Amino acid sequence: MKENQDREIIGGHLLVIGGAEDKYNERRILKKFLELAGGEKAEVLIVPVASDYPEFAADVYTQAFRNLGIASPRVLRATSRQEVFQADADGLLDGVTGVFITGGDQMRLVSILGGTRLAAELRKMVRETPLVLAGTSAGAAGMSTSMIVRGESASHPHKGAVQLSPGLGFLKNIIIDQHFTERGRISRLITAVSYNPYNLGIGIDENTAIILDGKGVLEVVGKGSVTIVDGSVISYNEIAEVAEHESFSVCGVQMHILRDGLVYDYLERHPLQPRQEFLLPDLG
Repeated sequence: MKENQDREIIGGHLLVIGGAEDKYNERRILKKFLELAGGEKAEVLIVPVASDYPEFAADVYTQAFRNLGIASPRVLRATSRQEVFQADADGLLDGVTGVFITGGDQMRLVSILGGTRLAAELRKMVRETPLVLAGTSAGAAGMSTSMIVRGESASHPHKGAVQLSPGLGFLKNIIIDQHFTERGRISRLITAVSYNPYNLGIGIDENTAIILDGKGVLEVVGKGSVTIVDGSVISYNEIAEVAEHESFSVCGVQMHILRDGLVYDYLERHPLQPRQEFLLPDLG
C-alpha cells in the first residue's frame, strides 16, 4: 500500500460519473449520491461552473434533486473566478453533506475554482468529514491531481494523443477519463498512464459511476462498464523516446473491465471478490 501521505484521503465518499447520467427516469446514480449524503435529509450544493451555461445546468440538477426529495438544493452562483472569490464559502458549505460538480469543460472548472478558498475548504471537507463529493463528465475529470484536458480518440496510443494539466487534487494518483467507451478513449488513457505509470487510469462509461471510500474500495454502479488501466508493472515503455505524434511501445500494462456491482482495491490495485449475488444463479 502507498504511504499515507501519498494516497487518496477520503473521509466520506467520492462518486465519479462518466457523464450523461440518467436525470429523468430511473436516476439510479443520483439516488445513490443522495443515499450516501443522507437521503431526504441531505444538504446538497450544486457547483455548475464548468458548464458553458451554468444557470441552465444548475436548474437541471436543482429540479432533479427536488424530484428526489431535496427541497432546497444550494447552488454556487458564479460564472467567473472573481465571483467565486466573492461567494460566501462558509455559508455555502455549512452543514453540506453532498456536493455535486456538473459537466462542461474541465479546464474552465479548474481555472475558475482552483486555488480559491472554496476549493480549499472543499478539499479539507473531503479529507476530514463524511462529505460525499460527486462529479460528472468534466466534474469527474477535474477531481484528479493530474487531469486529461484534451485528447484524441485515436485507434492506437501515440505520444501526442493526450494533454494533461493540474486538476483539483481530490484524487492524487488516479487519472479519470469519461464518456469512455462511447468516444473510444482507451488509447488516450493508455497514453496518459504511460506518461507516468505511477498513476492509475480509470475510464468510466456514460450513465456509469465509481464510488470510492477512504479504505481503498472502488465499486462500480450503472449501466456501462469501467476500464482500469494499471501501469505499475509496466516492463518496457518508450514513450519518452519517440517523436510527438509517433506511436510508441509499452509492455506489461494491466487492464480490468468492471461492470455494475464489481469491486476493485484502488490502493493495492487488484479486483476484489464480487458480492455473492454476482457469483451464484438465483435458483428460486
